[in-house]
Amino acid sequence: MNNDIATKGNSLSELDGDMTPESHPKAALCANCGAELGGQFCHTCGQSSKSMIKFFGEVIKELLDDTLGYDSRLKHSLFPLFFKPGRLTLDYVKGKRFHYVLPFKLYLITSVLFILLIKNSTDTENLNFDNVANSEASQEVNKEIEEDIKQAIDEVNKAHSTQGKKTIDFHLGENSQKEVANSGVEPVNQPKTDEKKNDNIFTIGTGDDDINLKWNKETQQLDGIDEIDDGFIKTFVTQINPKLKSWKNDLKPLVESIIEILPYMMFAILPVFAIFLKIFYAFSKRYYTEHLIFLLHNHSFIYMLMMLQIGLGFGDDKLKSMESWSAQTTAGVFEFVSVLLSLWMVVYVFLAMKRFYQQGWKITIFKTLALGGIYLMMLSFGFVVSIAFGAYQA
Repeated sequence: MNNDIATKGNSLSELDGDMTPESHPKAALCANCGAELGGQFCHTCGQSSKSMIKFFGEVIKELLDDTLGYDSRLKHSLFPLFFKPGRLTLDYVKGKRFHYVLPFKLYLITSVLFILLIKNSTDTENLNFDNVANSEASQEVNKEIEEDIKQAIDEVNKAHSTQGKKTIDFHLGENSQKEVANSGVEPVNQPKTDEKKNDNIFTIGTGDDDINLKWNKETQQLDGIDEIDDGFIKTFVTQINPKLKSWKNDLKPLVESIIEILPYMMFAILPVFAIFLKIFYAFSKRYYTEHLIFLLHNHSFIYMLMMLQIGLGFGDDKLKSMESWSAQTTAGVFEFVSVLLSLWMVVYVFLAMKRFYQQGWKITIFKTLALGGIYLMMLSFGFVVSIAFGAYQA
């Protein structure tokens, strides 16, 4: 028996001798801090042991996965975001967050994509004041006015013809006035305009301290800036005044500058509007951050819906230029779907508020309308500020 024990002891000692420090497997070390790794992430600094030195396709896949969680989280987020108003926010505040994209990430990605789409789809190549004035809408209005005037003149001419008086005529434009002069028809008397009164005057303010700026046709700039007492307004007008002449012929720099300001304006509105939600739902026992998350989800939905509408509008314009029946029918379908999306946008916001805040139908309708009015005022003010900053920086 002793011999057996001795034999086993010898065999253990032999194994011990074989396990030299060199023969032990080396533990993986963190490339960042040098600590031993017990898994994928370092317990000291938190860095992943995965290397980013790999095929470009795998790098893009991991970046998208880290940003959106596109492999699972984006799929789980899109359906409730589009078709279950308020559900995504409710699940998130209740702690069901693992399968959903983070609200701020979702808002950031959708807002950036929306602004990029607007910037690339807005035609600014031939945009100027003359084109704006001669747009299809303004031409249609001018045509209607001209037709109304002609109808009124025809009725007067009928009365004059029965009484043996000379008939009168009315034409718009220089070519029409030449036709009147050559035809021998008595034109309508038009008031003479004083050339000195042709200068447009721009008024800033609504009280006794109004600032009147006159448009100088020769210099294509505003006169009267030296008379402004307010330092901020004077600096602003002085900054944009030299640019007015170039903007008259090409509005592209101004429009692009305004578009660049828009995402900052929209992002600044959210925390302010969340305060109004907190006030309107003061007894809902919800934290301010919950109201903010609700806005982030709703705005992400609106951005995605508007991107779809922009795509439909682009396709509609392309199809309308084609003469085939199928193209015209498809264009009509696109228009109809775009209208449905607009209606769904309004209904969605109402249903989201109903589900998230869980109040009665009547009080939800009242608060939706009231908050909608406040939001439109904030949005209008934000657009004015965006135009002002865009003009200043352009």
